[in-house]
Formats: sequence, structure tokens, C-alpha cells
Amino acid sequence: MKVLILSFSSNQVNEDSYIPNKIGLTFSCAQECEKKLKENGNEVEHICMNKKNIQKCLACGKRGWGICLEEHKCILKDNFNEIYEYMSNFDAYIFITPVYFWEMSESAKTFFDRLKRCDAFNDNSKIKHKKIVCIACAGGSGNGTEETLKSFDILNHFLETEMIGRIPITKANFENQKSTIDKAMKF
Repeated sequence: MKVLILSFSSNQVNEDSYIPNKIGLTFSCAQECEKKLKENGNEVEHICMNKKNIQKCLACGKRGWGICLEEHKCILKDNFNEIYEYMSNFDAYIFITPVYFWEMSESAKTFFDRLKRCDAFNDNSKIKHKKIVCIACAGGSGNGTEETLKSFDILNHFLETEMIGRIPITKANFENQKSTIDKAMKF
């Protein structure tokens, strides 16, 4: 199975990444997922979305629907359309976001807002019915994971994907949650 991990943190993915945080909670979760997926014989790719140019939705066109409603792509010229199209090459997705102010990160909200607009009403969607695992990583107090996972529930509803893992991670529970991650990586 081909699995795409999209992480939405300023954590470093590899030596070419421009952000130096290699020890963050979100990156640690992405590493754990990648390790378990490979152990289970999956082909895995990890994209750090903070390195991509994804602009906020303009809610353009008639009644806030630009070409996204009928053409299922976005009019903005950034990395969104290429990533959206690229997602069709995978069988499942792992979405990992840090929790900021009891919500998913700004880069995650920006990407998922546009993804919902382009794909939610797409009868020929190549994302619908695919499996997803959603992970919310809260440092600091650890609060906000459930609120963030509720946002993923909304995404799951509109994309008509199959949520097979919904994992709250905090600095305090990360070691214990590795077993939950391991179970979720067994597609």
C-alpha cells in the first residue's frame, strides 16, 4: 500500500528542509508513523507542508465558489493543485498537525480549507473512500487535541474518507501512544 504522510509543522523532514527543529512532537510522530508503515511493508512518502507555498482560500467567484466547485482545482498559482493531484497516487493518508490555540496549525487549516472546496463535491474524486489517520500533537499544556480532532472529523465527513485512526498526542502521553500509532499503521 502507498501511504502519504502530510505533516503541518515547522519540523525538519530531511537535511534539505529549511527549519531546524528535529526533535518536535509532530516530527517525532511522523517518524514513528513512517517507521511502523515501512515495517508493515508499505511504501511511504512524507511531505512537510510548511515547506510548500499554500495560500489561503480567497472564496472567489460566484457566491464564493471559483473554479473549485466545477473544475475541482484552485485558481491560485501555488503548490496546492500539484499536491492535490499528487494525492491521487496514494491509497491512504496520515495527517499530522501540531495544536496551536486549541486548533490545527495555520498551514493545516489553509490546506484543508482548499482541499474541502476542491474535493467535497467532486463526483470523480480520487480521495474519497481512502483511509486516513489523523494525529493532533499538543505540546505545552497538551490541551486542544480533541478540538483539533473534531476538525479532522469534519474534514473526514466532507471528503468521505474512512477514518481508521484519530490519535491525540501530548508530550506526556507520546510514549504510551506509540502502541496506538502502531495499531493505526496496520491498514
